[in-house]
Amino acid sequence: MPPAKKTQTRKSKDTRSDRDKLIDAALELAATKRWRDISLPEIAEHAGVSVGTALLTLPSRTHILRGLIERVDNEVFTSLDADPLDGTTKDKLFDLLMRRFDALQGHQAAMASITSDMARDPMTAACLGGRFLKSMAMTLQAAGASSEGCVGHVRAKALGLVQLNATRTWLKDDGEGMELTMSALDKGLSRAEQLAGGGKAA
Repeated sequence: MPPAKKTQTRKSKDTRSDRDKLIDAALELAATKRWRDISLPEIAEHAGVSVGTALLTLPSRTHILRGLIERVDNEVFTSLDADPLDGTTKDKLFDLLMRRFDALQGHQAAMASITSDMARDPMTAACLGGRFLKSMAMTLQAAGASSEGCVGHVRAKALGLVQLNATRTWLKDDGEGMELTMSALDKGLSRAEQLAGGGKAA
């Protein structure tokens, strides 16, 4: 009787970029410990990436957070090809901002750790603020509302406040349908619309 053949199990190849590996590793670590206690070498080791590669890719935690914002932007705006927006400007803004939450769903623990430390680190928050406002400006443009000039800058800041306020609800929203988050976001957009005098944009 011939010997039984050994079954070989092949691990699926990790096709993620080093950039995504580092971002994912940072989120996984932040879900279990304070963001400020996590070092770049620790993130690199968790990601299975050399420290040298990490330094050439995303050389600090601030760069990793900026990379996360950019990744969310990419996921949200490329999704418009297959799933375009419709409805009023407010409807479109609601859809776009909810897609941002969808992109981060499952990472509430990590984002809670990160946002908690951001509140204690105004310098880092300031460094990331400009990139976040760029995302909000792009969101306005995608919804058909201008984000150019001084008025556009104010609109982007107002939309950013709506998003940040809804984020506080999202961090505690354990419902599968994110009903609490949707309610907070809808109320925030309605309030911003009223303050803008009933205009199209937040």
